[in-house]
Amino acid sequence: MSNTTNLELPYLAVGQALKHVRVNETLRRLDAVVQLTVISASCTTLPGSPEDGAVYVVPAGKSGSEWSAFANWSLRYYRDGAWQQITPREGWLAYVWNTDQLLSCTGLNWSLFAPGKLQSLSAGDTLVGRLSSGAGRAEEITCTAAGRALLEAADAAAQLATLGTWRVLAACAVAASLTGTTTETPLATITLTGGAMGASGVSGRTLMNNGVSTTAANMHQRTYQNRNAQNAQVGSASVLGNSFGANANWPLTASENASVDHPIVLSGHLTNTGETVTLGSYVVEVAHRA
Repeated sequence: MSNTTNLELPYLAVGQALKHVRVNETLRRLDAVVQLTVISASCTTLPGSPEDGAVYVVPAGKSGSEWSAFANWSLRYYRDGAWQQITPREGWLAYVWNTDQLLSCTGLNWSLFAPGKLQSLSAGDTLVGRLSSGAGRAEEITCTAAGRALLEAADAAAQLATLGTWRVLAACAVAASLTGTTTETPLATITLTGGAMGASGVSGRTLMNNGVSTTAANMHQRTYQNRNAQNAQVGSASVLGNSFGANANWPLTASENASVDHPIVLSGHLTNTGETVTLGSYVVEVAHRA
């Protein structure tokens, strides 16, 4: 054998004359294939002024008097003013400079390198993003088809379409009280995600103005929705009234841009500082309509 098996590095023969020639040939080949980085794996035209040491993957459809003689998907190595062909082996990895991709040699051509599956990681490897008990351990995470569809949804509207038409946006049973001030003060703020209701919510409008004096408790409900567009809404009246049944003040209309996030603010406003108002609980529901 005159060359090594894998990298085909030339051996020195017994009594080798001009030994430096053979040694330098080996060093050049190592320089080309160790930590393999190629300029391009898609360039088909012979470069006019390649830099010494440049390496390319020769694709099909190549042109040029020197490249056309090379085998498809071989490596072309420019050194000392000439191109040399290097035949890669199956399993070689090459970083492609112009696309920032890592390719692997299949033996016949090159393809994007596919890293190992998650379950091949050891228990000591970290998995970024887990906040549950045992975070930092690698585990296999299996999603149902619906779960994958939810992860792939482009925005809140697409997620709602995956989840269904209705969901609870927010709910709280922790009481929040207001006393000692006559300034209207927020007791709870819920963000309505832009586009969450589809084209069929109102911001900057008073949807419920429930004034009470000696009432010990009151449960109220108000509804609002987009009216076939993201900037046209209709809702129940902003005056005290029954939550259900006839209401002479229907409807309240608005023209807010519901395609962007808006706050839903539940606030209290006292007549004098000696009073107290308490928000006992609330539930905010949203229904998405295309």
